[in-house]
Amino acid sequence: MLSLIYITERSFLYFSATVKTVLTFAAISVAALLQACSESPQPITAENIKTVSVREIDNVDYFEAIQLPGITDTKSQSQLSFGVDGTVSSVRVDIGTQVHAGDMMASLDQEPYRLALENARSESERARVTFEEAKKNYERLVSLRARNLASEQNLDASKSNYENARAMLRETQSQVRLAERDLSRTEIHAPYDGMVSGRRIEPFEEVTAHHVAFTFDGTGARIVESSVPEILATRLQNGDEPEIIVHHRGRSFRASVAHLSRRANEGLDFPVKLRIDATGEAPPSPGLVVSVTYRIPEEGNIALVPHGAVVVEPVDGTPFIYRYDQETGTVSRTPVTIVNSETQGYWVRNDLGNGDLYVAAGAAFISDGQRVWPTGADQ
Repeated sequence: MLSLIYITERSFLYFSATVKTVLTFAAISVAALLQACSESPQPITAENIKTVSVREIDNVDYFEAIQLPGITDTKSQSQLSFGVDGTVSSVRVDIGTQVHAGDMMASLDQEPYRLALENARSESERARVTFEEAKKNYERLVSLRARNLASEQNLDASKSNYENARAMLRETQSQVRLAERDLSRTEIHAPYDGMVSGRRIEPFEEVTAHHVAFTFDGTGARIVESSVPEILATRLQNGDEPEIIVHHRGRSFRASVAHLSRRANEGLDFPVKLRIDATGEAPPSPGLVVSVTYRIPEEGNIALVPHGAVVVEPVDGTPFIYRYDQETGTVSRTPVTIVNSETQGYWVRNDLGNGDLYVAAGAAFISDGQRVWPTGADQ
């Protein structure tokens, strides 16, 4: 009897402890549930809302720079030579000599040409005397014939002699002028102020007519001889002249188009001559290789955007950026045209105005119409 009572009491104690544990767990669960229900609900953030970097568009005046080589020259350049054959008698200038217009630079032996001139003058004088006699005889016979004191035959013969004498006089006078011209061409004179850039004759040398004796550069304006591709030549021909800058050894000079060929050189490019504006500064010497930069203004809104802002449509390859709307927090595609690429980003032509917002980073991970959170915004 005592044993039975003992077992019952122990079972009761065990049962009481189990019930107590269950009730305690239930109470804790209910309390937690009530606490959760009493707190305010948290905002629901969609998984597709991305955090992106947003910037303001900053359109600027953009110039496309095309750099081409060129060679400096002078606006006035001549290759000087004697006009007749002969032996070089004297050479008065050399490479680098500065001369003024009219200065004598070299001469030939003039003796043969002086003799030829004297002979031509003598022949002309004889022809003049013959002409005067024939003229007087003809005028006399005209007077006699008017009074029937001379025959028509004699008058005709006198007229023929008169006309032949006149023709001979004209011919000998032409020979005198030619001889004078040949004598003058035994000397080379500077056609204008300038500098000797090349010499190809020596004293006592036999030369032929038109053998180049000197290369002569004028001291006037400097030019640059260059060539341009067809697309640039077309703009220049249409009067759309860009800003042109000539560079040489750290110095820069503005230039303008002096002449532009309408015919391509060997089907590749168009020859052009540029006039250098070197006001107040010595221009580059002739014959130097220089660099010519053509700065062509681009039309439309153009801005520099980071590389990560530009996305390319996989179907047709159209580039675009995302415009950000502050009111809705969404983005929308805006097509752009890539004008140039640099290490800092792309120069793009766009339809945005200054101050409009666009996605500068993370554009590859969002889609058209998607909501985004700008970096640093209160989420």
